[in-house]
Amino acid sequence: MSLDTLENRISELESVVTFQEHTISSLSSELFIQQEKVKEIDRTLKALVKSYKENISQVSAEHEVPPHY
Repeated sequence: MSLDTLENRISELESVVTFQEHTISSLSSELFIQQEKVKEIDRTLKALVKSYKENISQVSAEHEVPPHY
């Protein structure tokens, strides 16, 4: 192989590596954002479940038949 051919191949490989580094960085940022959203959804779900459990016992108590029936 000639020197020009090797230089061209190295240049192409450097371009590919640069593109891959940029892509990995972008994906990493997006993954972080998605993880934060999942954490927020998880917190919301836990709060809803807690609220539901607290309220379901109150609703059940309100609809109980009095003992004299």
